[in-house]
Amino acid sequence: MKMRSSKTLVFYPGQDKVTACNFLTKSVFECSSEVIGLLASWDEWASPADIARAKGWSRSELKAVVPQLVDFSALVTAGSQLAEQEAQFSGQWGWGLPTALMHFCVQDSEFITIEQSEERQVKRAGHIPQPELMLRNSPGAIRLPNALDDNDLLALMAQRRTNRTAGAPTITARQLSDCLFAGMGITGETTNCVGSLPLGMTPSGGARNPYEAYVVALAVEGLDPGVYHYSAADHDLGRISANHVPKISELIGGQEWGDAMPCLILLCAKLDRTMWKYEDANAYRVVLIEAGHIGQNIMLAATRHGLSACPTAALCHSSIKRLLGLDRLTDAPIYALTIAAPAKDSPDAGQSIN
Repeated sequence: MKMRSSKTLVFYPGQDKVTACNFLTKSVFECSSEVIGLLASWDEWASPADIARAKGWSRSELKAVVPQLVDFSALVTAGSQLAEQEAQFSGQWGWGLPTALMHFCVQDSEFITIEQSEERQVKRAGHIPQPELMLRNSPGAIRLPNALDDNDLLALMAQRRTNRTAGAPTITARQLSDCLFAGMGITGETTNCVGSLPLGMTPSGGARNPYEAYVVALAVEGLDPGVYHYSAADHDLGRISANHVPKISELIGGQEWGDAMPCLILLCAKLDRTMWKYEDANAYRVVLIEAGHIGQNIMLAATRHGLSACPTAALCHSSIKRLLGLDRLTDAPIYALTIAAPAKDSPDAGQSIN
């Protein structure tokens, strides 16, 4: 059986040990200098017997270590799923190893419950003071005019709240339409040296328009339950799946509050759109920032309708990609927002808990 060392391994030294991480599989393990030497020399497809003869390792030594290295994703077997993933990475990823390390290592993270989070915060507050959440100027700072005086836009923005308890079982297609258009709608086009570029409701780095929106509709008046793709170009919904409509909690890290919501908007980046123009890894940050622009517009449109759009980045990335049929390595679920009428007596009402 042919094998080689993984092309997506990163090593970092520590006291008396070296830690390795395969960022595609999120496998982390400790290894010796001898193992690093073995992996460095096994960079082409070869059998363990070939390596034993060529590199001076005994067959018994390799027999002991090879299964562990395969389990740790340090060695890749020819024709395996990991070999295919590495081939995709080599062909599709253009932003280097440091950015890849961050991007892939946060996929499908294990999330904790609200109760566990609060327990951690209380414990931490007992021995580490919280950082200041706002900075104030010294006395004598210049007082600015009241921003909310006679300003309908800012008054609307000031009403935005995150409310995770639904007060009504449904929303209307019109409400969903306005939220999608506010975040993703195309309002014109411009041109550059290679052709036309879309202009949207939010700024996009290089007008590369990397995001697509998908809707998991459970209780939207006028829409059959199902999973839909929103075409910003045509302002319409195309059904992807009606046979299986998952619980929202299955897509947002097990957050059970999501299951009472009538719909979920998923923002998924086509990283290759931005990567095609920008080789600088800083463009990855730009793509993430754009999700915030889109999400804020969706939240404000929801607020205009008396709804609450609850954003979350706690995503089950692999489940979302399977649901939506996103099979490219550079297809990346980034952000999600539920849309619902808020419960007026919710403990979250009147405060943002993003």
